[in-house]
Amino acid sequence: MLLESARERLTGLLEIPEVEAGLRTVAWLQGGILAQRAAQAAAKYDVEVVPLSRYAYGRARRDGIVLGFAAVDARELRRGVEQLARALQACRV
Repeated sequence: MLLESARERLTGLLEIPEVEAGLRTVAWLQGGILAQRAAQAAAKYDVEVVPLSRYAYGRARRDGIVLGFAAVDARELRRGVEQLARALQACRV
């Protein structure tokens, strides 16, 4: 459900690799969007994402965020993706 919704609403804003299992996934930001700014904007839309840099030592080659999806039903996932799209559009450079 996450990947399907992301393809519909987040193309050009966020790239999510194929997810086969797990509780979270990394999503790569596009269009010059910065992870810290994306996390702050998402919070204003009641969506929690974590900048990948919190888990890294040093500077990453790409800016990304961590998305959690384990305990979220399909309706809430779609709402979260919609709100995240709005937040990321506001962050575009």
